[in-house]
Amino acid sequence: MNIIGIINILIVVVIMKDRLQDFLSWFSDQSFANKIGIIIGIAIVLILIVFLLFNLVFADSPLSGDALVQYKASCNSVGYLELSSNINKYNGQHLKFTGQVVSINPNNGKTQIVLSVAPDNGGWSTTDLIFVTYNTQTTFKAGDIVTVYGDVAGTYTYVSISNGQLVIPKITARYIEATTVASPSVVGVSFTSPTSNSSNSSSNSNIQGNITPINSTTTGNTANVSNGRPT
Repeated sequence: MNIIGIINILIVVVIMKDRLQDFLSWFSDQSFANKIGIIIGIAIVLILIVFLLFNLVFADSPLSGDALVQYKASCNSVGYLELSSNINKYNGQHLKFTGQVVSINPNNGKTQIVLSVAPDNGGWSTTDLIFVTYNTQTTFKAGDIVTVYGDVAGTYTYVSISNGQLVIPKITARYIEATTVASPSVVGVSFTSPTSNSSNSSSNSNIQGNITPINSTTTGNTANVSNGRPT
């Protein structure tokens, strides 16, 4: 700290001391009822200050129990483009995102995560990213699929190896959970023959699932097959 800084601090201390002495003199001249009222007023102000500081420190702490259930229910889903294009509109709102952890950095009991939130050709996008801060450490690692529940907190400038500098949405997480992303399901459709030929019916009844013969021929009974039906 330089000399000017020290001088400024001393000036503030002197001013505050003089103001405190003036207040004490004024307070001593008040009636008993006024003194009680002043003391109660000061106590209320101090309580409000403590409450405010408590909220500032713990407002983004991880949740649990009923508070978590209620918070998760309050989180909405929006598309990445909608969020990134209207960050001021969503600032402070409760949102949820599912994606893959691109990078994770636990530090001093907290966790920072870069999360890809858009599937892309069997993988995950390298540009549709959000920056997540979480006020606790986790066991998640890069590559994990998670769902983040949190408050939109502006933007974060992220430097990507493949895409350079990106300005991405920032989320203050209140809860993060591991999530299983289901693989696309294939609905099996039984192959049925329109003919009453017993040998063909027996053969065709054994073909199930999503196997579709195309222009196949069989010896003995020759048949062209298109789109799963003989022609």
